[in-house]
Amino acid sequence: MRLFNALAALTAATTLTMAQDTPSPPQMTLIYHMEAYLGERFSLGSIPTGQERLVIPIVGGTFKGPRISGKVLNLGADWRLTDAQGKLRPDARYNIQTDDGTFIYVQTEGLPPAVDGAPSMLRGRFETSTNGTAAWLNDVAAVGVIRRNGTFSVLIDMWQASPPSE
Repeated sequence: MRLFNALAALTAATTLTMAQDTPSPPQMTLIYHMEAYLGERFSLGSIPTGQERLVIPIVGGTFKGPRISGKVLNLGADWRLTDAQGKLRPDARYNIQTDDGTFIYVQTEGLPPAVDGAPSMLRGRFETSTNGTAAWLNDVAAVGVIRRNGTFSVLIDMWQASPPSE
């Protein structure tokens, strides 16, 4: 009985300690809200992995955030994959230009939406001049939410994830 009580006390103490040690979530700061315009999609068909490669040209748009804003260039596409279950995985590479003329290469990969037409999550990566006004984007851990906005447009909210403040 003493062993049981000791184990119960140890379990309770461990549970309490674990609850107190729950990590804080990262801080999220808006990078931009984007509306991207899309061209006519086309399929490459079944590729060697057994998936279908669907290409959706990115032909323009705008973005605005607290530190950067500008336009989406007609230079890129989403080369998404569709698996055997019909789940889409975004894989976009495109270019944007800030209002001050800085060019930024954007690459996003995503998870399929839980339900067709629902928002879906993205991982983002940026490349730009190390000497430009947007150089800070080169070191950002970015996550985003993408939503359809009709047939030829998507809305993307891109966020910078930063360590929690202690």
